Amino acid sequence: MASDSPVVGRAFGDPWGLFDDLPANVSVVGKTERPVYANRSWQSTFNPGGVALENVDLAAVVHPDDVPGARDAWQSATERSEPFAYRYRVRGRRGQYRWFSICGSPTYPSPTGDWQYACVATDIDDAYRYEAYFSLLAKIGNVVATVADTDTALAQIGDLLVPIVAASFVVFRPDAAGELVPRTNVHADSGRAEIFRELWRIYPAASRRLVDLAVKTADAIVVEARPPQTVRDLAIDDAHLTLTRAYDARDIILAPIRGRDDLHGVLSIGAGTDGRELGDAELRLVREIALRIALALDSAQLAVEERRATDDLRFLAQVGETMVESLDLETRLERFVHAVVPRLADWATVNLVQGDGSLETLAIAHRDPKKAAVAARLRGPYYGNPDSAHGTPVALRTGRSRLLANVNHEFLRAHLRSETYEDVIALGADSAFIVPLVAGGEVCGTLSAMRSAHDRPFSQNDMWLIEELARRAAVAIDNARLFAQHTTVAEAFQHASLPEVLPHHPGASFSAHYTPGKREATVGGDWFDAFALPDGRLVASIGDVSGSGLPAAVIMGSVRQLVRGAAQLCGDARVILDAADRALRAQFPSTIVTAFVGIIDTARGEIAYACAGHPPPLLVAPDGTVRELGNPGLPLGLRGIDEPQNRRCAYVEGSLLVLYTDGLTESTRDVIAGEAMLRVALADAEMRRLPDVARAIYNAVLANGAHDDVAILAIRLERAPA
Repeated sequence: MASDSPVVGRAFGDPWGLFDDLPANVSVVGKTERPVYANRSWQSTFNPGGVALENVDLAAVVHPDDVPGARDAWQSATERSEPFAYRYRVRGRRGQYRWFSICGSPTYPSPTGDWQYACVATDIDDAYRYEAYFSLLAKIGNVVATVADTDTALAQIGDLLVPIVAASFVVFRPDAAGELVPRTNVHADSGRAEIFRELWRIYPAASRRLVDLAVKTADAIVVEARPPQTVRDLAIDDAHLTLTRAYDARDIILAPIRGRDDLHGVLSIGAGTDGRELGDAELRLVREIALRIALALDSAQLAVEERRATDDLRFLAQVGETMVESLDLETRLERFVHAVVPRLADWATVNLVQGDGSLETLAIAHRDPKKAAVAARLRGPYYGNPDSAHGTPVALRTGRSRLLANVNHEFLRAHLRSETYEDVIALGADSAFIVPLVAGGEVCGTLSAMRSAHDRPFSQNDMWLIEELARRAAVAIDNARLFAQHTTVAEAFQHASLPEVLPHHPGASFSAHYTPGKREATVGGDWFDAFALPDGRLVASIGDVSGSGLPAAVIMGSVRQLVRGAAQLCGDARVILDAADRALRAQFPSTIVTAFVGIIDTARGEIAYACAGHPPPLLVAPDGTVRELGNPGLPLGLRGIDEPQNRRCAYVEGSLLVLYTDGLTESTRDVIAGEAMLRVALADAEMRRLPDVARAIYNAVLANGAHDDVAILAIRLERAPA
C-alpha cells in the first residue's frame, strides 16, 4: 500500500481519532505485536483493566490453544506486508473466552518506518458456537441411530461434548427403586469426576437437589455458580463443604429427558474452571440433546416392548401346544402350571370347582424342586379359607382378577386354613395374582400365581398376559371336560356296538382287539363279530366303514347287525354280504364299507367265505404255513350281480385264523411292508399260543401306535367232536 493512501483523519491531526466512537473493535498493531492505538470499544472488550497500550500483551488474552496459530498467521502476513484474517478465542471482561474474527490490513509506515496493521475484531462467538453445535448434533444423531446399547451411546455423547462444549456431562437415570442417580459421568478432569462420585455416594440427598429442581421445572434450566457464602450455607457439614469447594462447580445446565410416557432422566452439563460461560447457545443445545436422547430411549423401550410382546405371544403359543398334547384334564393342568412356572411366577396352582360346589387344588408347581414335596401337600381341598374376603373366593364370586401386591404373614394367616399356613409360608408369597377361569360363561375355577424373592413383585403390567393364559387354560379345561363326557358316551356306545362277549365253542377259541386310530375319537368304523348259528356253525365277520368317529360308528353298528340278521336267515357268506349291500344302499347311499364274512364248520374243519373289498384274512397252520383267504369282490355300497361265489378252505386242528382291518398294515403307508411285518409276527409259534393273541399281534406290528382304527379277530381252530 502506498504511503499516501490513508488520507482519512489526517486533516484532524489524529489519523485514528475518527474511530474512537465506533462500535466495532478497532486497533492498530505494530510489528512488536502490541497495539499502538485502540478505540473505546476495543479497550472495553480486550483491556477492561485500562492498562497502558504499550504494556498490553495480546498473547496473554488469547486462548493458549489458539496462540501458536494466531502468531503464525501474524508473522506470515507481516513478512509479506499482506492482509490477514484469523479466528481465535479471546478472554473477555468476565474472564470467559469468546470467539473473534480478526481482520488486519497494512497501513502507512510508523515514524520508525515499519508497517502497522489496522485491525478489526468481530465477535463471532454465537455464530461459531451454533455452527459447531450443529455439527455436534449431527454426530450425536449418528450415535443415537447406530449404537444399540443405551449406556454406551450416552458415554459417546459425553465424549463428544467434553471438553468442547462443557467440562462435565452427566445423565441421571432411574435405578431399580425409581430414584434418579448418575448413570453416565464424563468429566474433562478425572479428579473432579472422582469428587463428583464421592459427593453422590456420601451426600445423595443434597446432591439430588438440582436434579429434583429440573424435574419440577419440566424444562431446561441454567444454574449459575453460587457465591462462597451460599455454598457454605448449603453445606451439610465440613466434609461436604470441603468436597463442594474442591469440585468448584460453575454454571450448570440441566434438562429433563422426557419420553412419550415417562421421565427417562435428567441431562446435565457443567462449565469448567476456564471461565467459559454457558449461555443461550448451550441451553438450546442441551434441550436438543435431551430431546434426541429421549427419542432414542423411547425407541429402545419400544424395541424392548416389541421383543417382550413377541416373546409373550410365542410363550402363549407354546403353552397352547403343550396343553393340547393330552386330552386328560389333570395332565393338561399339570403341564399348564409347569409352563407358568418359572416363566411368570415362582409357584402356581389351578383350583377347580367340583360338582358339589367345593373347590379343589388339582395342579401345583414350584420353581424349586426341593419344595416339590411341600407343594404336593397342597393338592386336594383348596388350601385357603373359602370364606375369605380376598383372593380366590372373591375372584370366584365376581369373575374378576385380583392383584395382591403386598402379601405378608399376617395376610396369609387371616386368609389360609390353619393346617396349610406353614406350607404356604415355606413356599413363599410376596405378591400374587388370582385370575378366574371362565369357561362357557361360568367361572369354573382360578389360576393362582405367586412370586417370592423375585426381582420384582406382580404389577398391573403383568395382568394381560396372566389373564390371557387363564383364558386359554379355561378353554382347554372346558374341552377336556367335554372330551371326558364324550369319552364316557363313546365308550358306552362302543361297548354296545361291538360284541359284549365272544362265543364259547368246543371247536374254537376267540381273541379280539380294537383301537381307535385318532386320540379325539374313542370309537370308529371298524368292527369284528363272531356268533354261532343254530346248526352249530360259527359266523365270523369283520369290516371297515369309510370315515371315523361317531358317524362311522353308527353305520358300523347298523352293518354289523345287518350281517347278524342275514346270517340267521341264510348261512351263505355271499348272500349275507349281498343283503348287507342292499340295506346299506337304501339307508346310507353315500357310504362305502369293506367286509369279510366266514362260515366256520368245526365238524368238517372247513371255512366257507366271501369278501367285499376287505384285506384277506390269514390262516396259519400249526407248522407256521400262512394262507390268504382271498376272494376279491367290490365293497358294500358298490357291489354288482356278478360278485364271486363262496370259496371254501379246509384247515387242520390247531390252526389260527386272523381277521384284521387295514389299519393294522397301513400305519406306515406302505401296505407291502405292513403285511410283511404281520407275517413275521404270525411266524412266532409262542406268540400264537398266547391267550390274548390279538393284542399280541397288535403290539408286534404297531409298536409305535396306530394312525387309523384297528380291529383284530383271532380264532384258534380245533376240530369239534363228531
